[in-house]
Amino acid sequence: MTSSTGIGGTVRTVVVVGTLLVGGLAAASSVLAFLGSVWWGFDLLANFRWQLAWASLLCAVIYALSARGIATLVFVAAVLVNSLVLAPAWTGSQPSGTGEDGARIVSLDLSYTIDTEPALRWLFDTDADLIIVSGVTAETIAPLLDEGSPYVELTTPRNQRTGISIVAQQAYTLEQLDTGRSTEPVYVVTVDAGHDPISVVTAWGPLATDGAEADALAARIDTIRSVVENRTGPVMVVGNLGATVHTTNLRGLLGDTPIRDATRGFGYRATTPVFDVPVVGGWLGIPLDIVLMTPDITPFEFDTGPDIGANHLPVRTVVGPTVGF
Repeated sequence: MTSSTGIGGTVRTVVVVGTLLVGGLAAASSVLAFLGSVWWGFDLLANFRWQLAWASLLCAVIYALSARGIATLVFVAAVLVNSLVLAPAWTGSQPSGTGEDGARIVSLDLSYTIDTEPALRWLFDTDADLIIVSGVTAETIAPLLDEGSPYVELTTPRNQRTGISIVAQQAYTLEQLDTGRSTEPVYVVTVDAGHDPISVVTAWGPLATDGAEADALAARIDTIRSVVENRTGPVMVVGNLGATVHTTNLRGLLGDTPIRDATRGFGYRATTPVFDVPVVGGWLGIPLDIVLMTPDITPFEFDTGPDIGANHLPVRTVVGPTVGF
């Protein structure tokens, strides 16, 4: 007969070993995520900083209570590393706006969404100046452009291909830029909302889970970089590029050009996947749908959501000039 002490010892051993494995993996991943330029697999880890922080914290608490070993310090260090990377989501801020009318821009990724009708109905009611919908076909987006719609088509995917659809309340100028490494181009829409025209840049691609996708992601970011560096007026980058701002290519874009993360100061805003779980649901995903801006414009308003039945939350922002520009 197995004693209660023996059972307790076995359970404790399983907990300790399991915590060491999970915590060790989270700690190692937290460091390797800085080495995305070495291998795409390390860069993929950088998208999950939030999850790595919580996994490390949980392991630190469990290990401290069950084993009281030095590994606790390793797990705590991993928490601190990820917290420092994530902190600007709360500690950052945005420049003050002039308060004049801004351009209302909505971005939504409908990839893997089975029933798109609620999302299209919500998009129709947003009264946005510009709507960017990715992961759709021309057939999917057609109801948004039915007779009587206030929106005009700037571009939609052709030949049943899945891609980006861009519609607006005016026939804004649209440019299509070939990245050279992806079938989906980078688009630039010149939006005029009563102030200096804003070059709104958007692209779409999956998370880089292999070398080819990593190369396509790098090509997208390089093309976007050329737009940011060569335009003299305000530039905004919005949409699901296939990476969060913590990855190598986007960190480089933010570090080497005047563009900044326009979501800083608004907290952790996960956009995918959408979990319909009370209280914690909005904290479980990753902030894959990004918003970047040059210093001469700022978000008068910024929000993610609501949950409209899509695999991503929509991103809504009102963009206008910054004070002093």
